[in-house]
Amino acid sequence: MFVSATALFPARSVVNMGRVTNLAKRFDEATVYESVNVNSLQPHIFYAILKAKRIPTKYGPSIVLTIRISETRIVQVFLPKHYSEVMSDTDINDITSKAVSLHLVYKGICEFSKAYLLAIESQT
Repeated sequence: MFVSATALFPARSVVNMGRVTNLAKRFDEATVYESVNVNSLQPHIFYAILKAKRIPTKYGPSIVLTIRISETRIVQVFLPKHYSEVMSDTDINDITSKAVSLHLVYKGICEFSKAYLLAIESQT
């Protein structure tokens, strides 16, 4: 154990700091956000994507995006399967690690297939 310069409080070792950071990250990931349906989003609005993760469901793997709806509201959106299939693990890691800054845009419903139309774009 290391002792701080004042000797009143023990200094945290690098190993302990790593554990604290890891614990903080796990707590952050455990935060449960409200889930919303894609069609509840406003069309043509850029929603900042904060996190992405692939999760197993009874229908197969799915992608969940954590997005910012407003300054005080953060929600989760399950992507439709045809969008989940095109996102690689690298894409998910880039989004979650903040290597890229992307936005989800709901474009409406296709009148022929009735599928949700989504886009992932960078806001310039």
